[in-house]
Amino acid sequence: MTSDQLSTVAIVDDEADIRSALRQMLQLERLNPVEFADAESALAQIDASFPGIVIADLRMPGLDGSGLFNRILRCDPELPVIMVSGHGDIATAVDLVQRGAYDFLSKPFDSDTLIASVRRALEKRALVLENRSLRAQPVAAASGAILGESPEIEKLRHTLSQLAQADIDVLISGESGVGKSLIAETLHRRSPRARKAMVTIDCSALPSEQAESLLFGHVSGAFAGAQFPRSGQMLIADGSTLLLDHVDGLPRSLQARIQQTMEARAVLAVGGSKPQSSNFRTISATDADLDRMVEGGEFDRSLYYRLGAFRLEVPALRDRRGDVIVLFRAFLIEAAAELKRDTPRLSPSIWNRLQNYDWPGNVRELRSYAANVALGLGDVDSAKRLISPNNDQSGLKEAIAAFEANMIRDVLDRCSGDITASVAALQLPRKTFYDKLARHAIDPNDYRPIRARKGNSLSS
Repeated sequence: MTSDQLSTVAIVDDEADIRSALRQMLQLERLNPVEFADAESALAQIDASFPGIVIADLRMPGLDGSGLFNRILRCDPELPVIMVSGHGDIATAVDLVQRGAYDFLSKPFDSDTLIASVRRALEKRALVLENRSLRAQPVAAASGAILGESPEIEKLRHTLSQLAQADIDVLISGESGVGKSLIAETLHRRSPRARKAMVTIDCSALPSEQAESLLFGHVSGAFAGAQFPRSGQMLIADGSTLLLDHVDGLPRSLQARIQQTMEARAVLAVGGSKPQSSNFRTISATDADLDRMVEGGEFDRSLYYRLGAFRLEVPALRDRRGDVIVLFRAFLIEAAAELKRDTPRLSPSIWNRLQNYDWPGNVRELRSYAANVALGLGDVDSAKRLISPNNDQSGLKEAIAAFEANMIRDVLDRCSGDITASVAALQLPRKTFYDKLARHAIDPNDYRPIRARKGNSLSS
């Protein structure tokens, strides 16, 4: 669940005109206001799983805002409550904030002040619910599953279910790290050929002097050193699936012969005179632009069309951003289980990265990041990026500073902004800690689950 998806705001006020004004403000921001005329009716709908926040007037007949807050605090101390009060109620409102209310706004207040507070509260609520979801979920095996809820992945899963039984050759294309090997394994596993192991050839790693023998096999005495006959991978794949991974790396000199072998489904060993039948299905995968390679004469046109009886394009992760959280959750749970650790709590910086980073390494990069988070190193790589070859302005000093700042932020987040606890965790003198906060422009208030913003509390 992201902060964009979390939009519910409960408005609790006995005055219909106030509720109407607040509803219109929130609807203009495409938020989802839910109105309650009294505290009791609101409490009947609010529990620890409530997917939103609460705006409540302090003065109401019956159970007032203070009583409402106390009941919500017992139900879920991490549910943000924004109190609205008049001048005469400021002392009470300040007391509520000190006891855990998220914010309070003095009447009259402008819409920008309200919306800014609401959006921050929704972001916090989204993070709280996401962390609870991570801890509540059973350990799920991410390996071997095509995860995601985006329309692109739904379409991909549907296509795979059809292709698995079709037994036609498939060319899988997509950027590095999108999961082409997983797609190929899924096709094989769901096909009638699954009773035999899939034969995989990494075409980019074929040794040039042995490639022909490896693919087609050889007879005894076919060349110097060929003392014993050898079965090639295309013959071993008989009755199974042959995966040509990084197919763009196939030696140009062998491409025409591979096409002919696929066409005849018969393999002629090096030095042999009689082809041997081999009923294999070919799945090939590439992250290269094969169309360009064909036009440039780098790839055999006939082989290209033979491989691509059906072409399957796997979308990049940045083109299905809604799947990032789904995938990360599964990878994190799996990594934590493998490491025999509890699923860690997501910090704001980790959450922001999941939502805003483009993931050029796609699913592979996201899985590695989840493993780092499981190890407690989720914020470290921001310092690593500072000393990348592409950053001419960086160096060791900047990397150390970034690492220090991220560590302080992580500790503040784990300690919910508590200064004393953070100082103890970092084993720093209090003055040194405050010096570092100033140096890195870090505000502990940003990490408190419930915080007061004096700029709002003193305004009229």
